Amino acid sequence: MLHLKNWHKNYLINSNESISMKKLSVVKIALISLIFISASSLNYFEIHKQLDIFSHIFKEINLYYVDETEPSKLMDKAINSMLSSLDPYTSYIKESEIENFRMQTTGQYGGIGASIRKRDDYVMVVSVYKDAPADKAGVRAGDLLLAIDGKSLKGFSDSEVSALLKGSPGTSFTLKVQRGQNTLDLKIVREEIQIKSVPYCGYVAPGIGYINLSNFTDKASKEIKDAIADLQKNADLKGIILDLRGNPGGLLSEAVNVSNIFIPKGQEIVSTRGKIKEWERSYRTLDNPVNTTIPLVVLINRGSASASEIVSGAIQDLDRGVVIGQRSFGKGLVQQTRKLSYGAQLKVTVSKYYTPSGRCIQAINYSQRNEDGSVSSIPDSLRRSFTTRSGRVVYDGGGIDPDIVTEPRKFSPVLTALIQNNLLFDWVTEYIADKSSSSIDAKFNLSDADWRTFLSWIKDKELNYQTRTEKLLQEIMETTKDEQYYSEIENELKKLKKRFQRSKEDDIENNKEEIKRYLEEEIVSRVAYQEGRIQKSLTADKDVSEAIKVLSDSELYQKILRN
Repeated sequence: MLHLKNWHKNYLINSNESISMKKLSVVKIALISLIFISASSLNYFEIHKQLDIFSHIFKEINLYYVDETEPSKLMDKAINSMLSSLDPYTSYIKESEIENFRMQTTGQYGGIGASIRKRDDYVMVVSVYKDAPADKAGVRAGDLLLAIDGKSLKGFSDSEVSALLKGSPGTSFTLKVQRGQNTLDLKIVREEIQIKSVPYCGYVAPGIGYINLSNFTDKASKEIKDAIADLQKNADLKGIILDLRGNPGGLLSEAVNVSNIFIPKGQEIVSTRGKIKEWERSYRTLDNPVNTTIPLVVLINRGSASASEIVSGAIQDLDRGVVIGQRSFGKGLVQQTRKLSYGAQLKVTVSKYYTPSGRCIQAINYSQRNEDGSVSSIPDSLRRSFTTRSGRVVYDGGGIDPDIVTEPRKFSPVLTALIQNNLLFDWVTEYIADKSSSSIDAKFNLSDADWRTFLSWIKDKELNYQTRTEKLLQEIMETTKDEQYYSEIENELKKLKKRFQRSKEDDIENNKEEIKRYLEEEIVSRVAYQEGRIQKSLTADKDVSEAIKVLSDSELYQKILRN
């Protein structure tokens, strides 16, 4: 473009033609310029212009702002604000965060194998992985982390402590923890931690196997194949439940590989389309499948996203299995990492993906989501219909709609408050300290005596929460004040409010079964780890019960896939 301008200038200076000829030449050159200056060239000029303005602003602020500035923090905020205006998944990854990003894609990191969260002035251990360094060293859920190699951790955030716990495999440190009234010094040797993609598999009914897939790391498909092989060792496998609930996704390639376990070689699973036409691709199964005929149910919910939606969408579009649960998250965008200077990376959305029927499950509007992140209600007029291989109607624009819709597990306000205030966690910590681990397994049930002990323990604990009814009542009170009706019905409203406050005293007993179920799952997890928690939770899982019902009735199974 600059070259064309210089040529234009020289031509006008050196020309000896008449004024009229010059004018004609200018018109011709302008026309030529319009032909050669493409939209992308204009875009590059605009990019250069805006970068020039930004660099000047950045320099002026750092030179002349009244207080000292931190250039790196200013730049981080500028970058993150810019990227957040695009979509929720395009993000900047600093060099210091690369290790965490690698862990998300491979499930591997150097560390101790424990989950932590902030608790008052310190960080508390929430869970430990079986046979991980923390487990071997004797770290337990409920331990407060006081110091690392004598350095106090008071006031540190959970992310700061996490960074200190991670490191090269083979390196060691001394961790000081508080357990109850005691303090312990535990020597820990870091190892390469591999987070399992399949934390649990087993039989949930005669002949019906269950496989929980928690993420799509680079070993997801292998772990599922191994799980199927293990299931086939012990019994005649007649049906499989693949649980993708709460699975946020991961590698697109592994979504194809997982689908390939149940779908024949050469079948398109997903295609991607974006601005760069050369990057558009069709992803097909490359290997011979494990089994293409065994009845299959895929469980999804509002937390099933990305790669989970590719798998469930392909299974549904190809009529390979029945999808049960709640509408999935609705993330139909593909990200690619681009290397930047100084070891940083940019994770940028480069395309959208489409299931075999041609639908894109990306939510139509990024911002229109419910409080839990799930897709809000979308008018049918905004969604396009597609058909599966057998002619069943499916829709785009807002996640995967299950073939059988179930109600999600909902916590009562009192249980939510007990969890958020760490009261259930703390009681279980004390309970486990007095129990023999040999008496606890996935079949464990809380006794009536245990329940009475819990009620006695919780009696003097502070528990503040507001029910939905109380929230609505508070809104009514505020509205009546605004509209000047409050004085007329003040006494009645206060009586109602007092009645609801009194009923809270009975909320724990009224929600006994729900609270007991949560306590039992937490207790089992302390002894049998994540595997035990999942196994225990399946005993009262309505989605799993529905899946067993479908897989146990071949006529019903085939009817769903035909209609």
